Amino acid sequence: MKQNITLELTHDVFQILRQFPRIKFKPTDGLTRSEQELLVMLVINLDEEKKAFTVTEISNLLQITPAGVTHLLNPLEAAGYIERLPAPNDRRVVRVGLTDKGTQEAEAITLGVQEKIAEMVNFLGEEDSQTFMRLMVKVIAFFAA
Repeated sequence: MKQNITLELTHDVFQILRQFPRIKFKPTDGLTRSEQELLVMLVINLDEEKKAFTVTEISNLLQITPAGVTHLLNPLEAAGYIERLPAPNDRRVVRVGLTDKGTQEAEAITLGVQEKIAEMVNFLGEEDSQTFMRLMVKVIAFFAA
């Protein structure tokens, strides 16, 4: 249960922190920040029942165009981080899943983000961290309206 809470909290905080373009995550040789975000999004959202996503689903989760997703997928596939899989019921639909290499890299990136967040929480303290989260959610909601 704690692992699920940690992943959910990491996902929530990651979504908030990705709003700040200057924040740097774990440097990964050859991967852009957007490629890292895609890998993390996949590892957070894939499970025993959901093994792969369509480009449209990824587009919706990352809030970018399907063409933007394809632009990110090509180098990730070439480097062996993701694989394109046929949909079982419709061969015209392509799904995207993580390879073992992609899973390992996404988990390493997620761990790095969790460590940075823990440092931030320790720096701010629990009360200020809660206040920060509450206020950032309100600010983001305000600008999204």
